[in-house]
Amino acid sequence: MKKVVFGLMAMFFFSNLVSAQEDPEKALNKADKALAAYVQSLDPATNEAKLKEAVQMIDFASAADINKGKVRTWQSKGDIYNALADKDLTILFKNPDAKPENPAAPLIAAESFMKALELAQKKFEIKDAVKGMTESSGKLNNIGNAQIKMNDYKGAFKSLEMVMKINDVVKKNGGDPVIAEADMANHKYVVAYCASAAGDKESALKLFKELYEADSKEASVYAQYFDMLYATGQKEEAWKVFDKGQAAFPTSTEILFSGINAKIAEQDYEALKQMLSKAVAAEPNNPSIYSALGNVYMNLSNEKSKEDLSKRKYITGPEGGCYYVKEGGDKVYVARSCCSSGCANEKTEEYFNEALSYFNKAISLDAKQFDAVYSIGSLYFNKAVELIKVANLLPMDKDSQKKYKVMMDESTSLMATALPYFQKTEAMQPADVNTLIALSEIYARTNDLDKSREFKTRLEKAKAGQDVGPAYFKN
Repeated sequence: MKKVVFGLMAMFFFSNLVSAQEDPEKALNKADKALAAYVQSLDPATNEAKLKEAVQMIDFASAADINKGKVRTWQSKGDIYNALADKDLTILFKNPDAKPENPAAPLIAAESFMKALELAQKKFEIKDAVKGMTESSGKLNNIGNAQIKMNDYKGAFKSLEMVMKINDVVKKNGGDPVIAEADMANHKYVVAYCASAAGDKESALKLFKELYEADSKEASVYAQYFDMLYATGQKEEAWKVFDKGQAAFPTSTEILFSGINAKIAEQDYEALKQMLSKAVAAEPNNPSIYSALGNVYMNLSNEKSKEDLSKRKYITGPEGGCYYVKEGGDKVYVARSCCSSGCANEKTEEYFNEALSYFNKAISLDAKQFDAVYSIGSLYFNKAVELIKVANLLPMDKDSQKKYKVMMDESTSLMATALPYFQKTEAMQPADVNTLIALSEIYARTNDLDKSREFKTRLEKAKAGQDVGPAYFKN
């Protein structure tokens, strides 16, 4: 075994020694001859050694100072790397799911032809360089599409961006465009998308700006440009893009959802109500929109519950229940405790009921909408907790203690209402921390201490990143 390893090392050393001793000018000739032998072979696939030799020789030759100033060097390198790209494209043609062996080959070819063009002085040299670049552009398009399919967005960006550069250079030198004018906007959009996906935000922002300023006919341009501007803190400019996009594409949910996400971040609930209402009209069967609307009203309810509305008059009707009367005379039923202790805000219950309605709509469309199911549980649970807080602040006189009992009874009832929703979310996601907190708290308050301990144990495991085991409850 040791002799074999030594033999391999010796071969490697010898091959490097040969390369080091190779004459750069002769290497250039050998590269051309090897390529010719490969191309002229009846079956190039069986003569790949010649292509490999051509690549090795041209890489060595083009690195030598004596060859760097020669048009021929770069024209040859472009031809050789175009041939190497063709090898990959043949494989992709037979098997579209194959992974290119040399994805950078057409890029290297194009760069080489550009160097040849920089050095070219004779008409045929310019013509050959332009022709080589034109051929490279087609290969770059094919390789770029394959790279997108493989989620190699960085590679795809480099490949497809080079096609745009080639297009400019070829047109300046009398060649036909490699990208049809009608296809340019779409090509640039794909390049911008790849840049964004690859994390090259600067390039993406530049390209999206160009498309936006050219009044792009793609709604996605406005949505993504808005997202990038907003993410980089250019909020005022972002909203201008949003408004222009909305005006140009009033039915685009992509632009609308970009704005919705931004308003969620800003916690601008009043604006969100309007935006989400538009989204419902556009996608009436999308449960996520109803869930989002439910969250808006839930947050509005939480905000309003902090405000003082001592002027609200609550009435216990002969038909039962606690309600208040709106200006038009309509009765709005609220929590029973409002009649005994008052409620924090006149809008709290209204927003609570709106939230509940939207969450239920989301569940009616998709019973496994985790966020909606959890949110209904939290609506009841949070209301119960607030009642407990208020009850615990009451004085010890007889009337106050009566109110205390009413409020504590209602909080117990609310937690009982919340419980089935948390049981469902636990069945969906057994390690969800918020669900485990709610379950352990509800069982503790209802004196089911065994279950409370069970969910506290699971909660500790979840917080520690440990496996909590299978779901306790079953859907």
